[in-house]
Amino acid sequence: MSTGRRAGERDEGREALLSVFGRPLLDALDGETGREAARALCLLADADSSVTRPLATRLVERLSDAEDRRPFLRTLATLADDDRAAVRAALDDCAAGRSVRAAIADTDGWSFTELADGGTDVAGAVRQVVETDDVRDPGPGVAQRAGTVERPAADPDPDRAAERERRGDPAAIDRRDRLARAEQSRAFRAISLLGAFDDLTVVEPEQAVRYGSVLRTHATLDGEERGVALRLFDLPDGADARTQFAASVAETLAQWEGVTDHDGVVTVHDWGDYPRPWVATPYLDGSLADRGRPSVERGLREATHLAGALANCHHNGVVHGGLDPKAVVYPATSIDGLPAPRLDNVGLMDAVRAHFEPSAYLDPRYAAPEYFSREYGSIDAATDVYALGAVCYRLLTGRPPFTGDYDAVRRRVLEARPPAPTEVNPRLPDGVDDIVAKATAKDKLRRYETAAAVRRDCWRLVQSLD
Repeated sequence: MSTGRRAGERDEGREALLSVFGRPLLDALDGETGREAARALCLLADADSSVTRPLATRLVERLSDAEDRRPFLRTLATLADDDRAAVRAALDDCAAGRSVRAAIADTDGWSFTELADGGTDVAGAVRQVVETDDVRDPGPGVAQRAGTVERPAADPDPDRAAERERRGDPAAIDRRDRLARAEQSRAFRAISLLGAFDDLTVVEPEQAVRYGSVLRTHATLDGEERGVALRLFDLPDGADARTQFAASVAETLAQWEGVTDHDGVVTVHDWGDYPRPWVATPYLDGSLADRGRPSVERGLREATHLAGALANCHHNGVVHGGLDPKAVVYPATSIDGLPAPRLDNVGLMDAVRAHFEPSAYLDPRYAAPEYFSREYGSIDAATDVYALGAVCYRLLTGRPPFTGDYDAVRRRVLEARPPAPTEVNPRLPDGVDDIVAKATAKDKLRRYETAAAVRRDCWRLVQSLD
């Protein structure tokens, strides 16, 4: 369930929500979206009456500096119509004079009939105003362009920098500062308020990962404490592109969540599309790209497990679209031994391809021919079968099917065959060559029809080793 839909069902944390989004909404009151901003503020007050007094206080404080006082007065008048006592208390708190009180009394409140189609969804109303280029907070350390991460600028105050040196290890201090900035960012605070977590705390500063950045957090979910990787996605340039991208990612995350009943798919604890697309998953202990070649038996067992997970995705109508060694991840090692691999970033490639360069998110050495030439057809389940075969090649040989720069890899994927797996690793059983060759056939019609068929043949090889 997205956080936008969930917000309409919650009655708690409205004043905290005001503390996060109050300033941009107040800033927007005397702009082009003034009516929408006023509606969002009034909906906050309607959802929780305790918000009215602090909101009215903020509005009164803005009157002295506002170039156009009327939007602020109209919002105060609207609030007073519903809760006059709270507005009066706010005026007393600010020691507002008779002229201010008279101005509010003489001002007509807002009429939101033109915006009635928007319903009473608080987060939806806030999003309508806040999701603009000038007020959007991209989140902790996340740049708007793919593949980049903003770094904090050097401290311009030399005295402050010297004090930081006297306080202790600069690296440790910098880490604490980065943690504090992450927890104070609008994106993190909004997710903390609107997500499904009872508690959420950042324990590691942000790191760049595929598709965006990740914050390692400690969370309480359904009364259980757990480590959670909170991933925030890169955003394309332009408001329209961001809106389209957020909607596409939200749809993909819902599909990903729907296939996590298989233990070969990374669990989705929670996800949302506001204030930017994000997903919460368990901590992971690296990917296949970070590991060496396993034993023959373990490699075949992992290939069998991944094929089963992929078959489950396809059975539920979900195409992974971005399968390569970085999308094959491992949970933390436990007393039960080495965990089986899991598919990560399920379906996200389809959402990303429309807004970013695919080669920035998919290793071309494992990409099917259809990624390089439309003559081979569209991206579909057969594409996943090719990628599965290429990942099996990596599991069983310790190397990718093709090597070289991008142009060389592209040419070889379209025109050449890689060395047979048994040529690279003579310890492999003979049947491996046939499985990999069939899975990675350049013509889709010559590939395995299903991932389930790949799993069946891999399992037969596993059993032959006993």
